[in-house]
This record gives sequence, structure tokens and C-alpha cells, in this order.
Amino acid sequence: MPIIKKPFSLSPLNDNPAVLSNSTDDIVITGGFSHKQGFPTIKFSIPPQPSMLEVASLKLVGQILVKQADGNGLVAKNGTTNEYNNGLKGGTANADAGLIEKIDNDMLPQTAINLSGWGGIQNVIDKVVIQSKKSLIELTSVNNYGGYVALTESHSNNADDYGLSPLTHSLSTGRDGGKLNRRLLTCATSTATAGMTSLSGGANDRMVGQFFSIPIKIDLLGKQDLFLDDDYLGGLLITLHLSSDSSVFCNRFSRAGANRTVANDMSALNYVLKNVKLEGKYLVPDQQDMASLQPMMNLDARLNLINDIHSSVNANSYTPQLQSVKSVSNVFLDNDQTNTFTKNQVNYRRPVGLKSYQQARNGLRFPYNYETFAKPNMDSVVENGTAGFGEKELQFPALAVGDAEIRKQFEASLLNGLEPYHSSSGIRTTNASIKEDIDDGAVGANDLKNDNTVIDCVGVGADYSMGIGMTQQFINQDYNLTLKSAVNTGNSLVSDLRNGKTTQNPLLEQSFIRYNAQFDTQNLVKVI
Repeated sequence: MPIIKKPFSLSPLNDNPAVLSNSTDDIVITGGFSHKQGFPTIKFSIPPQPSMLEVASLKLVGQILVKQADGNGLVAKNGTTNEYNNGLKGGTANADAGLIEKIDNDMLPQTAINLSGWGGIQNVIDKVVIQSKKSLIELTSVNNYGGYVALTESHSNNADDYGLSPLTHSLSTGRDGGKLNRRLLTCATSTATAGMTSLSGGANDRMVGQFFSIPIKIDLLGKQDLFLDDDYLGGLLITLHLSSDSSVFCNRFSRAGANRTVANDMSALNYVLKNVKLEGKYLVPDQQDMASLQPMMNLDARLNLINDIHSSVNANSYTPQLQSVKSVSNVFLDNDQTNTFTKNQVNYRRPVGLKSYQQARNGLRFPYNYETFAKPNMDSVVENGTAGFGEKELQFPALAVGDAEIRKQFEASLLNGLEPYHSSSGIRTTNASIKEDIDDGAVGANDLKNDNTVIDCVGVGADYSMGIGMTQQFINQDYNLTLKSAVNTGNSLVSDLRNGKTTQNPLLEQSFIRYNAQFDTQNLVKVI
């Protein structure tokens, strides 16, 4: 057992403090960490020492602020002139004007700006790189960090869970994002006229900004505590690359009429992180700990690959060059779903008009020796009669596609062959998401359509662990996915809004490959 645990709190090497100042009843924000108007990377140095890093306690903590184009912070204020805190009405003549819960042409930015329900603030991290301080060797790196963390989180928490731990730690709201996203902007303000002056620290009071505390979920910081002595890792340099604002925020609605476009457009806003720290504990080992210390450690690693779905019968392959692959999880995005505020970038829906797919290794079906069908689907004859029907024709559109087995295979690929104990993925979540997609009619001047807070978390996956820790070797071996859908068919049964319906717009396929790796903490060699 360790002799002692020593808590630590580290400031970034490239610290760029956010400075807040009063401007009438607003706060003006300068500095901080931000992809757009600040430092786009955060670097932490964990010094070499004869101690161990307790990875379970390691957290990135800080506060998030939303900055407007004029430099002022966006907060949910109390006041008497069209400014309300979480639905509290003021005493104005037109009491409904500016109500924070009101969705119309008077919709406030506090309502129009939204975090993704899956992942929350964790989506601000795009890439994580860890190096050894004694040689600057890159020990591990992870791309599309927020996308994968959001996906696994949605399959580990149900709706009740999201109201507890994920919400308080990372502002993740789950499928209730339309009701809970206001928490992003709650702030220690007093009245509209007093602004921040009533706080003991003024505008720079430490209570200004919404708090977060999130773990860094990558292989090297997984299960085994790390010895930081010069004979081993020699200290760590952790670099966090921040995501673009459109990867973190989205407009409340995907489409808005002419009279409501301005109220719905949040593309001028950006996030700013302040008071960012890396906190955790050092473990001081005793002689018994040192004698039992093993230099080799097993890593639960992952690799992110990208491909496209171009046709109704589409075949993609990867050659991962990995020794021990545990699973492959594929999720799909419309190609107008990235780098834009008009869509939620962490909304993982089924491919347009999904019918069936088969997965293979070197062209031979594996691990499932059959083609997996969605039954019924839009082309089903026995189930639907002489003519197929799509999601638009049903009161409960999720019933147009029978995807029970597809879901089971995908869940197994994320959870080592097991079923989720708690999950937000289900027919209710999918049904609500499809209803937003099929609302594809013309947008009137006063309309707001296609709520971006209503999202899904489904995909296509292959589990090689079989629930007992098995793996497959993919050195010079191919993973194949042949998928049949309505992509680029122009089929009238498919929503006009799904990007893959028309011939000029493919789908984006994001693939997460999970594998076992070994890492030598003395020689700093990673075997994949």
C-alpha cells in the first residue's frame, strides 16, 4: 500500500488567464483558452519524481464561459427588461418578451445556444497527446476524443443518470438537452444593473463561469497507476488540442424562417475556458510497492478512421495493422453535419434508409456468418404488403425499421461483448430523433424546425471479444463493411433533410477500432 497520497493542482504551462471586466450590466471577456479567440491548446507538465500518478483521480477542472461577437459574456441574468433567469418573468408590460424558455422570433441567445447532449463540455477536447519529459517521445495520442467519449457515455447512462453525475461534472444532458441546457449559462450575477459589482471579486470573481470536472479518458491514463521516476516515465507532458466552436455548440434549430434566422443563428458565439487546472493525487510507494512494480502495462487503446458512404450498396475496408483488435464501431454523419452550427455534430443516426449490412475479415463474413437485416425496412414486401413505406407514413416512425439485432451488435462492440447496464439508446430516443428528421416540409417565415437537441446514438458494430476477452489479428488483414441503404437514391420515402438522400452528398463514416496494446514504462515502447 502507498505510504501517503499527495493531492496536486497544476496550472497549464502556457497559462492564458481569462480576464473579465464590467461593462454596464455585462462582462467583457479577454484571454482564456479557446479555439477561436484564445489559446487553442492546453499543456500540462507533470514533473519526474519518485512517486506514482493515481490515474483514477486525474481530472481536468475549470470553468466555461460563452463569449459573444462583441466580447461580452453570455449569461442568464436576472432583470426587469427582457432578461430572465431560467424562465423567471420580470415586471415588464410585455411579460413574455425575452422569456428564456420562449421559442419564437424573440428567442434569446440563451435559448438558441446549445451544448451536445452526449459528452457536454468533454467535446471541447479534439485531440490528446502525451509525451515523456525525459525524451519528448510521444507515448500515445487520440484523435476525435470528444466524439468517442460522447458515444460511450450515451451507452453508459440513462435519462435519470444524466440528471446526476454527467450533468454536474460535464454539463452532459442526455436526451433532455432541450430542458437542461440553460445550466451552461447560469452564473453568479445579481441584477441587470448591478452586474458583477455585487460579487466580492467583481467581474473576476472566481464564481463567474460554469464549473466542470472531467476525466481524461485515454489508454495511458486508464487503469494502472504510472511511476514518474526518471528510470521509468520521467514525468509527463500532456497536450490538449481544443475543438472548434461548431464541434461544441449548435443552433437550437437546424432550419429557421426568414423572420427567425437571426434569433436562431449562434455562429458568432464561442466558448472560453478559465481557471483550467489538472488535478489529481500522487502516490508515494513503499518498499513492497517498488518490489512488485511491473514495467509492462496493458492498454485499452483505440484508433479513429474515416471513410465515406457513396452509394446504396457501398463497400468500405480498412487495414488497421493492429495485433489484437477487440471491436470495430461505426457511426454515420451527414457530410453537412460537421464544421457548422446548423447541425449537432454528435448526433449519431442510422444511415439513410438502412436495409442491411455484412461485416467481413478479408472478404469472408466474420464475426457474424450472415447478412444482418433491418426487418422491416422501406423495401419490405411481406411485412408491408405490395408496396414499401417509410418513416414519414407512420405515427411512430422508428417502427419502420426493425433494428433490434443491429443495436445489440453495436452495443457489444462498445462494451466488450456485454449488454449495457444503463443506456440512453432505445426506441424512444430514436423515434424522437426521426420525427425531427422527417419534418422536411417548407419553412415558413415564422417557422423553427428540426430541433438539434433531439439526438440519437446508434451505429453498426462488430465485437471480436465475444464477451470473454478474445481478439483478432489485423496485420495485413482487412476489415470489410458492405452496407445497403437509400444513400444517393433520391427515394421519396426518405427525408429530404438527410444528406445522403441526394446523389451529390455522401455520408461520413467514423470508425472507432478498439484494440489491446502493451506499453513498456521503462523503455517507452508501445506494442500495438
